[in-house]
Amino acid sequence: MEFEIGTADALKIDDTELSALLTQVYVAGGYTEADEAVVLFEPSAVRKRGTLIVAREKRNFSLAGMVIVVPPHSPARRLAQNDEAEMHLLGVSPRYRRHGLGRMLVETAIGRAKLSGHSKIILWTQHSMKPAQQLYEAAGFTYVGDLNRNNRDFKVYELAL
Repeated sequence: MEFEIGTADALKIDDTELSALLTQVYVAGGYTEADEAVVLFEPSAVRKRGTLIVAREKRNFSLAGMVIVVPPHSPARRLAQNDEAEMHLLGVSPRYRRHGLGRMLVETAIGRAKLSGHSKIILWTQHSMKPAQQLYEAAGFTYVGDLNRNNRDFKVYELAL
C-alpha cells in the first residue's frame, strides 16, 4: 500500500473527511465520547491547532491518517514551552493500520518540528492506547510522566530534536 503525505491544504482534505477520520479513530475506537467529539473535533478548530499533516492512500485517494504539529504560539498548546512543539491527534484509519503509516506520520511530524527550529516535541496519550505508545517509543520518544486533564489520565512523552 502506498500513501501520499502532505498538508491538509496541499492534499485538499475537506471537513467531512477530517470529521469522519477523527470519529472513526477516536469515537468508534472508544477513546472519546461522541458528545465530547462534537466540540473537540470541530474541523475549523482542529485546523487552527497547527500544521495538519495527512496521508491519502494513492490508489483510491482515501484519507488514511493524520497528525497535527502544534507550534508554541498556538492557543491549542498545552505543555510545550517557547521553542517546543506538540503533536496532537495522531490517527490512522483502521483499514490502513499495520502498513507503517503511523510511523510515517510521526516521522513527518518530527521532521516538520525540526525544520521549524523547535528543540523538543511533546505529546500525551491515553493509557489504553498501547499501540500508539509502542510507536512513540520506537520513534525515540521518552515517557516523562502523567497528566490529568478533564478527569482523564494521560501518559506524557517527549523527544529532543
